Amino acid sequence: MSRFVESIVACLDCDLLQRIPALPPGASARCRRCGHKMAFSRPDSLDRTLALTLAAAIALIVANVSPLMELSVSGRQASTTILGGAAEMWRRGQQIAALLCAFCTVVAPAVHIGIMSVILLAAQRTPAPRWVGRLLRWSEWHRSWAMVEVMMLGILVALIKIAELATVIPGTGMFAVGAFVALAAGMTVTFDPQEVWQRIEWKSGELPLDPAMQPAASKVCASAGTGISSGIALGLVSCESCGLLARPARVGNPGQCPRCGRDLSFRRHNAIERTWALLSAALICYIPANVLPVMVTTTPVYIEEDTILSGIVLLYRTGSWHLALIVLIASVVIPLAKIAAVAYLLVTIRRRSAREPCERLRLYRLVAFVGRWSMLDVFVVTFTVALIQIQPLMSVLPGAGVLFFAAVVVLTMIAAESFDPRLIWDSRNEPGGHHG
Repeated sequence: MSRFVESIVACLDCDLLQRIPALPPGASARCRRCGHKMAFSRPDSLDRTLALTLAAAIALIVANVSPLMELSVSGRQASTTILGGAAEMWRRGQQIAALLCAFCTVVAPAVHIGIMSVILLAAQRTPAPRWVGRLLRWSEWHRSWAMVEVMMLGILVALIKIAELATVIPGTGMFAVGAFVALAAGMTVTFDPQEVWQRIEWKSGELPLDPAMQPAASKVCASAGTGISSGIALGLVSCESCGLLARPARVGNPGQCPRCGRDLSFRRHNAIERTWALLSAALICYIPANVLPVMVTTTPVYIEEDTILSGIVLLYRTGSWHLALIVLIASVVIPLAKIAAVAYLLVTIRRRSAREPCERLRLYRLVAFVGRWSMLDVFVVTFTVALIQIQPLMSVLPGAGVLFFAAVVVLTMIAAESFDPRLIWDSRNEPGGHHG
């Protein structure tokens, strides 16, 4: 029997109300208006994800206790671990960048794996305790900030830069990082969060078969043919964590989700103003991030300051044009494109434009997806600094530019999270508008 029964839900990207039919194993359901994946069915989801999670935990431990790579030059040896890179940045005066690197590469992945282990074990029995829902929300947030795969690419770029100066040998930790990235991807593919949500006990102690509120179904059916098909137009609010469609307690104060306990809201509070503020701060930081040096190389003969652009030129001149292109896109093009794209979305929402909402939504999804990869240059600097401390022959220090660049990445990621994509569709969802 399928885990999904026929239910009515509101798309979290466009707020369109629609029925989700019973899904056979391996199938998925997408929003008929914007294409957002609303549900999918994975056979043996919890057991498979639990096995992958435990394996990922082992790989993460090995990755953190083993050397990532070893460097040899003129008879001198050097090596570093994941935390060793962050620690070296701390010692060199870049405490904020060090904390960010440690959080994205160690803390966030570890917390995500730990919480997922607890969730999957607790969900083995039905009904699962209500605190499982809170943990699932926390797990999703930490997963979005876990950037081990970005760090791995950053290490590879650092290796290319260092290869001309010394002999570099990948360590056990590097292979463990690769294994963790593969296992984490497997967790994402196999995990079905709706199966967990359907097992969680409600406040009333009931475990409903249908994840949607039944009164919503009657209202949708009653509105057939009126052209009104959004949740907000019918006075219904969808929980952004578990997707439960509920009738709010009051218009001004919708209350809390009866399943996961999250505060309900028709739209994210002050989403436009908050996003504008974050974008403005990111744009201010973008200029010094590209003008100030991100690395300072010191030798007995010379002192060289490298900006992001000069590092790209160096990669190109050494023949690594493909890596130069990757760094150019991740460190220069993407941050600026994210700022411009989100600003464009905000302007169209302010003008209440109803034109091409699907294209604008795809633009938002692209911005949200690629945002994390801008951290690439921060990781390149981190591990280059950690490895090249061969006194008195050569040392590499982080420059002031790396702090501003890290700020750009964080601010644009938070801006994308603060933005509410449902605002794109509100002009079409209003009575008299163009409805999908």
